[in-house]
Amino acid sequence: PESSLLTKKMAKRLRQRDHKSEGNGEHSQQTLSDILANDERFLSAFDDFVVEFILPHLKSRLIDCSVLAPSSNGAALETTFYYQRPPTLRLQPGPSTQKVSTHRDSDYGHQDGELNFWMPLTDPSLTQIDLWAESLPDRGDYHPLGARLGQIISFHGSSCRHYVPPNPTRFTRASLDFRVGVGGFF
Repeated sequence: PESSLLTKKMAKRLRQRDHKSEGNGEHSQQTLSDILANDERFLSAFDDFVVEFILPHLKSRLIDCSVLAPSSNGAALETTFYYQRPPTLRLQPGPSTQKVSTHRDSDYGHQDGELNFWMPLTDPSLTQIDLWAESLPDRGDYHPLGARLGQIISFHGSSCRHYVPPNPTRFTRASLDFRVGVGGFF
């Protein structure tokens, strides 16, 4: 339908770009990024999601672990957050041997004061793949993060290595990711 994120016309543009670049998904990823960056309706919904759900939850977590102290009247001190806008929408068609190689986001210029948020948009039980990450930097104990459809997880992707294995199924994996920086740490 016309109201869906990827209309037939957009999907055709992505296929044409990949065909011209001999299957290099970077061109499709850039086209998809351009589409999201110019979709005000999507960006407005994303802003609401981050401001109404993600930031209050993150602030509560920071207070719980004593990174932020509550003020004398019990309210949390003012905190500044910076978030990635637009988020990154990732597609991983299957079946394929293509994977997201092991990396830290700091390899690409991201800062330690950022926290990654990752949300599958397709059911991981269909694609049989998940985002894998270390529990602590340089530990090498990779494990699937286990987010289900409708859930969002956070992890420290700037310092913890992570990857996505190849998609062995006939389904396309879709996910949304973005980063949030906390004032004073970013």
